[in-house]
Amino acid sequence: MEVTASAKYLRISPRKLRLLTRGLRGLSPDKALMKLKFQPQRGSEFLAKVLKQAVANAKNNFKVNEELTIKSLEVSEGPAFKRLDKSHGARFDRGIIKKRTAHVFLTLETAKKKMAESVEAIKPIEMKKETKEESKVRKTAPAKKRVVRKTVKKEAK
Repeated sequence: MEVTASAKYLRISPRKLRLLTRGLRGLSPDKALMKLKFQPQRGSEFLAKVLKQAVANAKNNFKVNEELTIKSLEVSEGPAFKRLDKSHGARFDRGIIKKRTAHVFLTLETAKKKMAESVEAIKPIEMKKETKEESKVRKTAPAKKRVVRKTVKKEAK
């Protein structure tokens, strides 16, 4: 089962949030919250709020009591507020300052489903058994001869 949560129009650059999301995918919400708690960046507060919201959605709306893991955590760019700066360039030419916003989308999934998928991926590979004739051919095949080439040094004139 998948549970989603989102936060839109956050007043922080999406680039700053993406730096924090890299280490969170695949973790449980508790471990992710602990990791975010000790991050010095301001964006960790935003991500912690969204993570708590997703866990609350899972418990209240879907009655999920199983362990959850972070399936996906996406940060996309929202609209930018454009402001004029009077002292931007030469001769006090007006420049534009962009105050960027971000959208965060978080998806949690139950750990049992993820475990089942990983077990299916690790199925043993069946090896083909050699027949007696094939093993004889392999043993009697001549080995390749190794050719060693000698390099000739040219004398300097």
